[in-house]
Amino acid sequence: MIGAFWNVRGLNKEGQLQCITDFVSDNKLDFVGFQETKKESFSYSFLNYIHKYFTWKALPTVGTAGGILVGVNTNKFEVLSWQIGSYSLAAMIKNDSDKFVWRLVVVYGSPYEEGKLEFLQELEGLLDNWEGPTVIGGDFNIVSNIKEKSNGNINQKWADFV
Repeated sequence: MIGAFWNVRGLNKEGQLQCITDFVSDNKLDFVGFQETKKESFSYSFLNYIHKYFTWKALPTVGTAGGILVGVNTNKFEVLSWQIGSYSLAAMIKNDSDKFVWRLVVVYGSPYEEGKLEFLQELEGLLDNWEGPTVIGGDFNIVSNIKEKSNGNINQKWADFV
């Protein structure tokens, strides 16, 4: 099983559709989570172009930031359910080969101070509701170590919280 998480910083840019399509194809991905799509909706033709054997679910952007797009290969997996939050998209997935059930969670945490606590509470609620195996990834928009920042500026309140 091969998957990827990618903060694409907008899927409306010229050439971006071909770039992500090539990325999925070249890496033979079984699932993908794109964050910061900056799109309110996706057409069937757009999604089918990326990968015709994926099932897709999107969390629309709010204002100028955010948005999540998750794709799962229906030739290998069955999506049993989707859970849509304000900052996350979660899928309960069953492998076709061995019937193993697991959860995929893709997050895009608030880039703004006022949404960080709500994001962490949503994430905590997701993790409390399932004790099985979970793959989680995305852009948390929280820096926990000064080495993660190029400019050295870090909000210590959220670094200590995490």
